[in-house]
Amino acid sequence: MISLFLAGTLIAQATSDVTTTQQPASPTAAETKTSDQATKPPQQVDTIVVTARAPTRESRIDRVVYDVRTLPDAPASAAVDAIGLLPGVFVGANNRITMVGGAFVTVLVDGKSMPRAAALQIPANQIARIEVMSNPPAEFASSAQAVINIITKKAQEDDKLGGTLAGSINTIDNQAMTLSFNKGMKPWSFNGFLRVANEEEAFWSRSEGVSGTGANRELESGIGTGQLTATNVNVSLRAVRKLSNTNSLSLSSSYFTGEFAYEQDSIETRTLANSRSVFPIFGRSWSPASLQYHSVGFNSEKEDKYKFDVDLTFSDNLNKSSYQSQRGEQWFSNRERKQERTLEFETSFEKTFSAGRVLSLGTSYKNEDFEFAFLDLGYVGPSIIQANLFKAQQRDQAAYASFQFKLGKFGFQPGLRVEDTEIDWTDGAGLLSGTTSYQRVLPSLFITRNLGSVGTLKASYSQGTTPGSLAELSPFRRAFGVDYATEGNPKLEPADRQTFELTHEVEKNGVSLVTTAFYRDTKNELTFGSRLIENNVVLATSVNLSRSEATGVGSTLKGKLAELTYNFSWKVSEISFSDPRAATGQSRVEEIQSNGKASIDYKPTPKDQFVFSTTFKSDEYSLGSIEEGVWTNSIQYTRRLPKKVSLVVTVTNIGVETDRRIRSFGPDFSSESRSSNPSRALKVALSKTF
Repeated sequence: MISLFLAGTLIAQATSDVTTTQQPASPTAAETKTSDQATKPPQQVDTIVVTARAPTRESRIDRVVYDVRTLPDAPASAAVDAIGLLPGVFVGANNRITMVGGAFVTVLVDGKSMPRAAALQIPANQIARIEVMSNPPAEFASSAQAVINIITKKAQEDDKLGGTLAGSINTIDNQAMTLSFNKGMKPWSFNGFLRVANEEEAFWSRSEGVSGTGANRELESGIGTGQLTATNVNVSLRAVRKLSNTNSLSLSSSYFTGEFAYEQDSIETRTLANSRSVFPIFGRSWSPASLQYHSVGFNSEKEDKYKFDVDLTFSDNLNKSSYQSQRGEQWFSNRERKQERTLEFETSFEKTFSAGRVLSLGTSYKNEDFEFAFLDLGYVGPSIIQANLFKAQQRDQAAYASFQFKLGKFGFQPGLRVEDTEIDWTDGAGLLSGTTSYQRVLPSLFITRNLGSVGTLKASYSQGTTPGSLAELSPFRRAFGVDYATEGNPKLEPADRQTFELTHEVEKNGVSLVTTAFYRDTKNELTFGSRLIENNVVLATSVNLSRSEATGVGSTLKGKLAELTYNFSWKVSEISFSDPRAATGQSRVEEIQSNGKASIDYKPTPKDQFVFSTTFKSDEYSLGSIEEGVWTNSIQYTRRLPKKVSLVVTVTNIGVETDRRIRSFGPDFSSESRSSNPSRALKVALSKTF
């Protein structure tokens, strides 16, 4: 039976007007100006002021920077909500983020790695700006195909206490409470937040299918319901000590705990000739997680001259999970424990010369201790336990250099990144062990051309790698049920990719249009090779046997008509996948993906604002699977009340949100499945700034 269970909701948010600016002569100056604005206390920067001006857009040679501090509902929102507002960035189910050119989006906080769940839960009113890089420059790890860098606000220096208290609730039993604060105690300054969120969500699914021919023709159908529950707590504190007019010391700590529970019940019916079988299916999973993240940094900065940073970070990320399932008389359960301890040391230096020339240098060292233990019960046979322990230590060393300069109407930024990686792994008993190492020299080039009244043209080229995860190196088998398992491959090599990107930006008479096209060629692509083993179990293993080519285009149109501000974003991408194990050896279209979102912002009075938005997603796979009909709508109303109180009311899914998948592997097999979440959710958020 083919079934699809949708475990999250695609929430469409509004995206407001964006102003395109020319690249500044000095990125350092632009950074300093934004940082100075971010240090203002809440009494001066009122994050709940209702305004039609959305995140302002600053286009640089290698990235786009959005100022998100003016979001009207920022106090009651998280970082993932702010990211969903950005033009050309799409947030889907389970907080999956996509953009033009970015198949895998890496989320960073202040340029540093942080587990995705914790990073996306940072309160939006703690964010100064968000940097979007669909083709990242040399300063970022080559494994990142695209980067979203969340820049948090700096702590205020004035001897005042300020902050925001916000809460939200909606009709799908989702609640969130956020308390953030700023406190200056010269020469110290502090800021931090506490965010507690709970989500309970029901879903429904149905599937129909047929396989075989003649007397072997079998009909299959199923219907199921499920429940998703998630709770998390995020606490963060940052302290900054001013050492001089140019130097400062920063200390920060973050703690994140979360718990994810998922249950589903369904009935599967199979009809073959005159026989009919009914199988009850039950599944349950539970995943608690905890994270601690600590950082010490030194900063020396002189406006329009230089910027020097040294950072030492430590993180401990622990995830546990347990899963139970039963299909008829067959049953299966497993338990997993994964822990990652990471120590990272980074330095960066940026020197600004005359005529907008900028030299950037940096080094990094990262040491990660990885431990993965799992226990499978019922996979090999009834009452038989399979348990394994895998340990790995990965050491990464990297250095990069880039230089930005201008020649006439052209701007250039060549870059070079050198990476050295070594991985030592062993099993728990020390009977199996091995070492994997690789080195990469990765060039990049960014070019911009000022076209005058017809806008700006930007082109970029970069080389990168896509390594497998440490868990994929484990030589042990890991089961996911009674009929499917994976086996790690210690001989995996990172895939090598080349990315080309071309962007045209134009603004005229208050209307802006940004269009981006990309091409990516990936060799040594990581893919799953599968085979049948005993008891009709499908065993999949990661291998380096394939090649993929991806092309895509997308654009964002923004403008204003009378009191209305409108915005439309869309993207289409196609992935061509070549596998030498196929009979023809020719490339075939693996996936065509399209996304679109539109919003209209109406501000009738200085205290009132309405935002209407809609989002659509469609995926089509040439191997016989079509997923379509993921569509959401929302209306958001914001009202500024007296005494710095803000009220935000959002009605989501005014229509239908359904995920539909059709699979067809020739005339002998086809199926259709649908999943849906509750529609017409009402969300109310209230915040108070003090």
